[in-house]
Amino acid sequence: MWLLHMLGWLTLLLGLVLQTWLKDHDPHWAVFFYAMPKPCLLGLSVVLACWPKLSRRQRVPACLASLGLAAWWLSTSWCRPQEVTGIGQNSPNDEPLTILYWNLCRPKNLDQEMVDLVKETQPDLAVFVEAGNAGAVLTQYSELLPDYRPELMQRGILRLSRIKTAQDRSGVFPLMTTYAQFNLAGRGPDFPIVVADIFPHVFHSRKLQIDSVFAQTFKRPDAIVIGDFNTPLESVHLGQFRQSFSEAFEVAGFGLKETWPYGLPLLSIDHIWVGPDWQVLTAEKFWRLTGSDHAALLVTVRRKPKIP
Repeated sequence: MWLLHMLGWLTLLLGLVLQTWLKDHDPHWAVFFYAMPKPCLLGLSVVLACWPKLSRRQRVPACLASLGLAAWWLSTSWCRPQEVTGIGQNSPNDEPLTILYWNLCRPKNLDQEMVDLVKETQPDLAVFVEAGNAGAVLTQYSELLPDYRPELMQRGILRLSRIKTAQDRSGVFPLMTTYAQFNLAGRGPDFPIVVADIFPHVFHSRKLQIDSVFAQTFKRPDAIVIGDFNTPLESVHLGQFRQSFSEAFEVAGFGLKETWPYGLPLLSIDHIWVGPDWQVLTAEKFWRLTGSDHAALLVTVRRKPKIP
């Protein structure tokens, strides 16, 4: 028991070093960084604080660690909507755009929960990764969602749109990242949407995959990048893109930003990034635990007012 207690403390210290310093700079340590997010460290510190046969004095360090970790996690994960300015100054063509994104976790047949969520939220554009056997049920999706054009793109990426789309491109990057890139029209000038499903390779850094995904925006300030990054928002590989993109839920969401797994707030791996031309009006998170272990994201954006 004593040996297990010491091993728990060593694991907790390693996790703190990973979260504060090492992170996922090195691919050899990255898997441990992903596996020991702050909520897991908090849970471990609580276990250490409740360890049997310890005196009250011996429990104090673990109790203090638990309080500190809880405060640290909440301060970095709890989101509050930022104030939106300039509403009403846009041109009539720059109406709000609502986007729904969800990892469907490869349903074998028609995904009724997805259909119900689209009907409930009524997005202008809905994109899904790991859409499973969607090709066999596209006709059914068309019948159930008559306002949308369902289209199966590269390797399980499904698009439902009631806005004109153009210039479709898709492919696979090195290390198996799947992506689709297309333009949307009808909300001001045409602008690019990039949808990605990054492969969680254990032995390779995800930097190349993330860089390749953002490269599909062609540095457009009106680009929007969506998908399952299999990489938490704390990753160092996302830092350079924060200079020109904002993560929608961090800007306008309310609550914990983590999206996986099964309602447990462990990792924020599902993202919607918007370029500087957009202001995020709202961002919501939906759990449908019987259909997917990921949360769905719904965001509404609008082009920023033009400065005269």
